Amino acid sequence: MPSIAFSTIKGGVGKTTLCAHVAAALADAGHRVLLLDLDPQAHASLVLGLESREGPCVADALGARPARRMDDVVVVSPKRPGLFIAPGAPRMATQERELFQWGHRLQAIPRALKTLSWTPDVVLMDTPPSIGAFTEAVLSYADLVVAPVPTGAFALQGLGEIESAWRGIREQGGELVAAINLWDRRTTATNDAMDEALKDSTVPVLRTRIPRSESINQAGLGYEVVFDTSPAAPGVQELRALAQELARRAGVR
Repeated sequence: MPSIAFSTIKGGVGKTTLCAHVAAALADAGHRVLLLDLDPQAHASLVLGLESREGPCVADALGARPARRMDDVVVVSPKRPGLFIAPGAPRMATQERELFQWGHRLQAIPRALKTLSWTPDVVLMDTPPSIGAFTEAVLSYADLVVAPVPTGAFALQGLGEIESAWRGIREQGGELVAAINLWDRRTTATNDAMDEALKDSTVPVLRTRIPRSESINQAGLGYEVVFDTSPAAPGVQELRALAQELARRAGVR
C-alpha cells in the first residue's frame, strides 16, 4: 500500500494542516485513507473530527510487545466514511521514549500495519516536529516524505535538516519532496530569493504551492478542515491539487 508522510523539525510550518487536508481530500476523492497520527499533540486527529480522549492511540500498536492491534486502535472519521484514523494522544511522548530503546524501532510501522485486517488505498502519517523514534520509524517506512517549506527566513534550514535525517535513516527506495506552503504572491522579493535558493536544493519541489489563507487558519483554530468550513475559500483548490499530485507521485490507484 502506498504511504505518504509529512515531516519536518520546524514547528509552525503547516505540517499537520497539510497532512489533515490531504487525507480529507483523498477520502473525498473516493480513496480509503488510513491516517497514522504520530504527533503527541494529536492535532491531525482533532482537525479530522476526533475528540480528545484517553482511549487507544496509534502508539499502543507499536513496539516489541504492543498493547493493542491496529484494528483495535483505528476509528472512522465522523465526517468522512472513507477516512480512518489511528489517533494520537499526549501520552505518546512517554511511549516514544520507550520505543527508542527497541532495536527494531525502524520496523515499527510495517509490523503494526500487519495487525490491520484490511488494506487501505493509501497510508498517511503525521510526525512530531523533531527527530525521535516516531519520526525515524516513519522516515524509514514512507514511500513519499513531504517536507513543508514556508516562504521566509530559515525555512530552507529546516529542509536541509530533515533531508539529512532522511538520508541517514533510509537505506533504499523512497522519495523526499518539498511542498511550498504559506505562499504569498505579494512578497515578490522573498519569493524570488526562495526560488533561487531552491534551485540549489537536491530535494525536488512539488508543483503545487499552497497560499497563505485566513480561511485555512480559521478552520484550523476551530479544529476543522477548510473543505467543510469554507469550500470556496482561497487555498481550497490548491490543497486538493496537492493531494492529487502526491497521490500520483506515490502511486495511489
